[in-house]
Amino acid sequence: MTATNEELALLEKWKRKLCLQEWRICLKTHLRPEEMTIGDAAGCTEWSEAIKTARIEIINPACYGDRIVPFDFEKTLVHELLHLKFSFWCQNEDDVEDRVMHQYIDDLARAFTEVNNDE
Repeated sequence: MTATNEELALLEKWKRKLCLQEWRICLKTHLRPEEMTIGDAAGCTEWSEAIKTARIEIINPACYGDRIVPFDFEKTLVHELLHLKFSFWCQNEDDVEDRVMHQYIDDLARAFTEVNNDE
């Protein structure tokens, strides 16, 4: 499904914050798990860093299921955009270095999007 205006506004906001304005990104949202490139994921991204293009897919919240961490569209979007930011280091999900990078990406996405009660 095509992203909503609100979702596209969040994409533009985070592209600007992460200095990813040169990337051409196709955002697909509200997908059923079987429509996504990677199964059992809240979001996934395919990209070509050489030509700075990407397709970001985000699951339909109704299909997210009962997981430990509740669905958060903005955090998922930022997580996928951080894959682009670190695209030169994110190549093979089976490699230990890439698995560690994936943890860092998720930590950063949470840190950027969680509401801080101290503010």
